[in-house]
Parts: sequence; structure tokens; C-alpha cells
Amino acid sequence: MNAAARPARERLQRTLLLADGIGALIFAALLATGPSGFLAQIDQLRAPFGVVTVVVGVGIPASYIILARILPIRALLLVAGTTSMVFIAVQLLWPSMMVDRYLADDATPWIQGINAIHATAAAVAWPHVIGWVYPLIQGPLVAIIQIQVREDSALPATLDGLGAIIFCLILCGISIALIGAGDRQDAAAAHAREQAALEASRRTREAEQTRINAIVHDDVMSVLLAASRPSPPASLAEQADRAIASVESLVSGRTESRDYDPEEFVAVIRSTAAALDPAVPVRYAVDGDGALPAGVVAAFAEATAEALRNAFRHGGPDSAPRVECDVDGGAARVVIADSGSGFSPTRIPQRRLGIRVSILERMRTVQGGDADVTSAPGSGTTVTLAWRRA
Repeated sequence: MNAAARPARERLQRTLLLADGIGALIFAALLATGPSGFLAQIDQLRAPFGVVTVVVGVGIPASYIILARILPIRALLLVAGTTSMVFIAVQLLWPSMMVDRYLADDATPWIQGINAIHATAAAVAWPHVIGWVYPLIQGPLVAIIQIQVREDSALPATLDGLGAIIFCLILCGISIALIGAGDRQDAAAAHAREQAALEASRRTREAEQTRINAIVHDDVMSVLLAASRPSPPASLAEQADRAIASVESLVSGRTESRDYDPEEFVAVIRSTAAALDPAVPVRYAVDGDGALPAGVVAAFAEATAEALRNAFRHGGPDSAPRVECDVDGGAARVVIADSGSGFSPTRIPQRRLGIRVSILERMRTVQGGDADVTSAPGSGTTVTLAWRRA
């Protein structure tokens, strides 16, 4: 999983432990020398406890620099959380593991300078109860251990214990706050994904409703209008059969899935025009032999039929509609133009489904499809249907 795909909480946990590892290296350099450094105190502890304090205190935390990049998050948090608990055990065992009663040169245990590193790791691994309890118990631990290994150190030990609580609480609080921010970001992202899924579902339903509206308007309404005329056309029965078949396809869920080559696509457009008026001229050009999806061909046919019906119905006796068709395997374009009376597209009521649903939205329901209608009073109408393979 790449970094961008990880939840925000995980990314922040890895970043905090990486920073913790860098801090461990810095503290290791600062706490290496001097009377209160681990190099001077290793020999004052029983073997191999002295080496264990260095490995647990700074060795494993420093490895977070690498482990934060390569380990699965569960394993990483297990290492960090377990090491922070082992560190408390090292603190508790320190007085009993000393060779002499007190540390030389009135020094303080070197591990008291590294406890904030482990408190941060505990807050990252367990950011709830333990993340807050861990820094609070550092105060008593620091004070009690220091009193046992130094002479006359009650007051300095108490002050060091208070300082440890404050320092550890600051780092732990920042870590817990950042992890909480990551949780909120993850929750917001999950909500956004849920909303996107709902929106996609809504758009799918709208697309299906558009298809239903187009079929009702193109097929059913056309049959009813033709039947209401004093002299119904001879093709009325055939149109009614097509309308019934369209409605049955919606009810059954069956759709045509066969792809069409460019020549077949042109044949569909020509037959669509001829079914409405055999005198409609159709100019076409074919280039290439890639197949067009059945859904795309159906959208073109339905939108072309509606555009021609509008031309006959509203363009006037001199509308003279014509069709131009250009197609190849990757794109198709059909232009239906007339020289009729035209209209103002901005004045078309929303309840009029012919242009909005049966042409524009019908083409836009297929991937890569689009449509445009240009017209003006007295200037005719041009409907452009286009599709390009995505």
C-alpha cells in the first residue's frame, strides 16, 4: 500500500514514531558521555543489565526511523508499545541491578533523560488510557529511583519527577491530539466516500429515469399522437410494436448488447431517418472499422429520431431537415439540421421533455456522449450529437 492510500491515522502514527526515532538518536548523543551518561554507568550495573538499558533505552527507539517505513502498522505499534512497557521494567529494576549502593559522582540514572521518548511511543501505540497514564507515572518513578541511587536527593528527585511529568505530558498530548485529528480526517473521508457513492447511485437512477422518459416521449407519445390524427399513418402498427418492445425491455431489464461496426451504425441512422420520412437526405462518411457499443448506437438513434420529429413538428412546411453522419471506430458525429422557423432555446419550458430529455440528456447518459442544440427564430435549428471513446 502506498502512502497516499493509507488512512490519515496510520500516516500520522508512522510520522510520530519516525520523529521519535530521530529524537532517540539525538538523546543518545547527548546522554552518551559525562557522569550521568550511559557509557559511564554501564559498568556500574550488573552485566548484562547495563547493555540492556542502552538497547531498550535508545537502540530500539532509534530503529523506528527504519521500522516506521517498512513494518505493517500493527507490527510497528506492537514493537513501540512493548518497548515502552519494557522500559518501565528497566526503570523499576535499576536500583536492584546496581553494583554499588549509589551512582558515582552523585550522578542521576541516564535513563531518566530518555523517558519522554518512550512516553511518546506509548501515546502513539495506545493513545487512549495508557497514553495519558504513562507520563503521569513517570513522576513517581523518577523521584523514587533517584532517591534510592543518590545521597540526600529527596528535593532534587521530586523536582525532577515533576519535570518529567510535565515534559512527557506535553509530548504525549501533542501525539494524542495529532492521532485524534487523523481519526477525524479518516471519518470525514469515509463520509465523503459514502456521499460520493450515494451521489453515484442517484445519478444512475436519474440516467435510468432519463432513458424511461425518452422512451415514453419518443415511442409511446409518438404512437398516441399518430393514432389521434384523423388519418393515422400506415406504419402506426409497426410503431406501436416498437413502443411495446421498448416498454417490455424496461420491465424485463433486457438490453441489446451487440456492438455495431461503423457501416451498421450508418445503417441505423439512415433507417431511423427513413422511418420518419424517406425523403430526408442522409450524407455519411465512414473511416475505420472499430465497433461502437450498442448503448451508444441506441442513444444516437433515439436522439436523431427526436430531432427529426421536432423538425417536422415545429419547423414548418419548409423545414427540409437533413442528416450528416461521420463515424469511425473511436468517434461518431451526427448533425440534424433544418431551415425551418427556429426557436429561442432559453424560452423552452422545463416541462418540455423533447429537447432536454430525449436529445441532450439521452446522449449524455452514455460515457463519452454529448449533444448540442443551436437555434434562433427564423434561422432554423441544428442538433449536433457526438460521441468519443473514453
